[in-house]
Amino acid sequence: MYRKLIVLGILSISLSSCIGYQEPTKETMDQLKERSEIVFHIEIPDEWIFDRQANSKSLSYDWITILKTPQLDTLIDEGMLHNADLIIAKEKLNQVELAMEIAGSDLYPSVNAVANTSNNLVSDTQIRRLALKASWEIDLWGKNKSSQMASTSNYFSAKHQNTLLHQSIAGMIAKAYYLNIAGNIQEDKIESYIQKSKDLEKLYTIQKKVGTANALDLSTISAEIISLQGYLEKVRNANAQSKRSLELLTGKYPEGKLATQNFFTPVKNDIPESFPLQLLENRSDIQASQFQIEKAFYEVQQARAARLPSLSISSSLGAAGSNVESINSLFSSPLLKVGSGLVSPLFNNGKLKKNVEIKNSQQKQTVEEYAKTVLNALNEVESSLANLHSIEKQITYNTQAIDELKNNIELTQKQIKVGSSNSFVLIRKQRDLLKNEINLINLELQYRVERINLYMALGAENFIYS
Repeated sequence: MYRKLIVLGILSISLSSCIGYQEPTKETMDQLKERSEIVFHIEIPDEWIFDRQANSKSLSYDWITILKTPQLDTLIDEGMLHNADLIIAKEKLNQVELAMEIAGSDLYPSVNAVANTSNNLVSDTQIRRLALKASWEIDLWGKNKSSQMASTSNYFSAKHQNTLLHQSIAGMIAKAYYLNIAGNIQEDKIESYIQKSKDLEKLYTIQKKVGTANALDLSTISAEIISLQGYLEKVRNANAQSKRSLELLTGKYPEGKLATQNFFTPVKNDIPESFPLQLLENRSDIQASQFQIEKAFYEVQQARAARLPSLSISSSLGAAGSNVESINSLFSSPLLKVGSGLVSPLFNNGKLKKNVEIKNSQQKQTVEEYAKTVLNALNEVESSLANLHSIEKQITYNTQAIDELKNNIELTQKQIKVGSSNSFVLIRKQRDLLKNEINLINLELQYRVERINLYMALGAENFIYS
């Protein structure tokens, strides 16, 4: 009678709550983060780009959605379905989810079927047993519950890391797409310049026949054409490689034949001067680090609970049979056993205590890693904004230089007609023009890439999954 009351009392405690088990409240998590040495030495400037009061839903994304094209949307959708890294990551996430379910099974009883037989060689008797055995460790201190929640936190962390991978792949596809467009524009620009040089070569060939040009002028133009053709081949090969990268990212065979447009869509929308802080808080890598802190919190509880006594209940239901005439039926002698056991660690050379210290240290490490992730996020946003402002100025200066060079070339061509200049001067200026035009193409590419980087640094919403 007393035994039944004790068992029922233990069951009621275990089912209602676990002694010593705690949930990681927001206050607890904030206290852990405030102890970060990394955060302690950071001073936020007065002119901060983040607004704590602003709502992330009020932010306009026109500055990034202007980069979207129907082809880019299609490429990103294909990448989300067929990219090799994403397919592998999907299986890894599935494994973490299954591990979470396994960890939760420790909270419930386990039942096993047992069958055995034994023979007595002296008396020539045989005994056969068939039974079901059930055992259940009462989670008094929340050890198993903490293990389950640690595994759950690890799953959600992995899920956010998986989301981050999707965003990264989509960002890489967008960058590769614009890199390929830049390559197409460069090819067209160099081909156009080669054609102009060939036209000039024809003109000098005619002028040489009438005596107004010499062999040196013609040789100079021919050498320039050969040099440009070599440069064009280099650009074509680089562009083919960028196409292969884009094809590989979208799960296609990398044959280097993917066709993209040969012009940049104009970018007119200005970038906001400040951003809601919530955007940063919702970044997938920061959310993943947040769940890692929760995981470490549960693992500390689990390690502490492992130092306390554990109580388990076991029972078996079955029957025994024998070839002895008195118990000749397998089910004529039913067996029912119920018992419990208490195990308490006494001496293990400080192993369990050291394990608690290890888990505490790992928790501190996880908090510092979270702080580092936040710091890197701030750096990514600040760097992208600074780069964008600098590139805008560089584009302005480069455009002005191109206009001046074009005007200078026109003047030089007029001087050549009247004999006050020569083809060497013209070719040098045309080469300078080509360099500036290609540099402008690269700046236009960098400007779009930095917009994508800024967007990724802010959490990549409303662009990757359209």
